[in-house]
This record gives sequence, structure tokens and C-alpha cells, in this order.
Amino acid sequence: MSEHILSVSTREGQGRGFARRLRAQGSIPAVIYGKSGSNKLAVTEKDFLLLMREIGGSATIVTLENDKGGKTTTLIQAVQRNPRTDRFEHIDFLEVSANQTITAHIPVHTHGEAKGVKTGGGSLEISLHEVEVSCLPKDLPEQIDLDVSGLDIGNTIHVAGLPEIKGVTYQGDPETVVVICNAPMAEEATDSAEGEETAEGEKPGEEA
Repeated sequence: MSEHILSVSTREGQGRGFARRLRAQGSIPAVIYGKSGSNKLAVTEKDFLLLMREIGGSATIVTLENDKGGKTTTLIQAVQRNPRTDRFEHIDFLEVSANQTITAHIPVHTHGEAKGVKTGGGSLEISLHEVEVSCLPKDLPEQIDLDVSGLDIGNTIHVAGLPEIKGVTYQGDPETVVVICNAPMAEEATDSAEGEETAEGEKPGEEA
């Protein structure tokens, strides 16, 4: 797992007015939640943008280095964006301990071309874009790599079928569908039409 470091500074001010002034100065208000409570921080917007480009949508351990020389191991718990400008408005960090199990939502990345798409004209549908896992911080995967090349028409991969990762446990219903290879649209429409014609053609007294 790659190490990601982010410089932060402590802040005393709070409230909407203070937050607006902070953003105008090129920083993002943030809070870190830990065993001892919560602490208010400020993160330079430029530094946070660089971090987000590095990690993409991955769940990643981030080491915060404050202006007093202290270091804290964290997870990015939540990020708020402005709905009009899409700029970051607030960040929540969660302090984690090296020997404490954590839970996180990890993105699922598929690779390969499904057999049913390549030879059968089907389409690949990703039903679950991220999956919840529990593990120690050192074992946290940045993403789940899922090979879909063996999927034929009608085949599915459930949570129970995701690749095993040492030290990682998948949470939730193991029967939840992650990926399915659907039949071509024309074929689905034909099957549906044939079913309707059969139903309409049945005479009273005939068994369905």
C-alpha cells in the first residue's frame, strides 16, 4: 500500500463566516475525529487536490503532518463539495490505530473483456461499484481488482466470489451481485415478446 502524506494546520476559528474566509485564502476547513475527540484543521486546497489526483477514488490511509511536527494516521471519512462549483468545502478525517480493525468502502475495478460481451454481443453491468471490507490499516486495499473475462451471458459474480485478499474480510450479504453479463437488448426484447404472445394465445381452461 502506498504511503500518502498531507500537511495540515490547526485552526481555532469556526462557523460559516470563518469557513468562507478560509476558503477564500485557498484552504479547506477539516476535522479529525479520534479517541480523544475532534480537532479542527485547515488543509491547503492545492495540496488536497494533488492528493485526490494521486489516490483517485481509492480508500487510502493518509498520514497527516501538522504544523507542530505531529503525525496522525487517518482515513478520509467524508468530503463535502459545493454543488455549483464542485470545489471541496469540508473534509472529515478518521484517526486509525495500527492494531485496530477498521471498516471502509473500497472501489471495485473490473478488467478484461467478458466472454459474453466479446462473442455474444452482451453487455457488462456493474451493480456494486464499491464493497465494504474490514481489516487492519496495513492491509487496506486501495481497490478490488476483478477479472471479468470469464463471464458468459447470464453469468454473475457475487460478493462471495470476489478475489481473496490476505487480512481482508468482505462485509455485507455474500449473495449481493457485483457484476452481471446481460444478454443483448434485441434478444431480451424478443424473449419478452414471445412470452407475451404465448400468454395471449392461451385459451380459457388451458394451463399456463
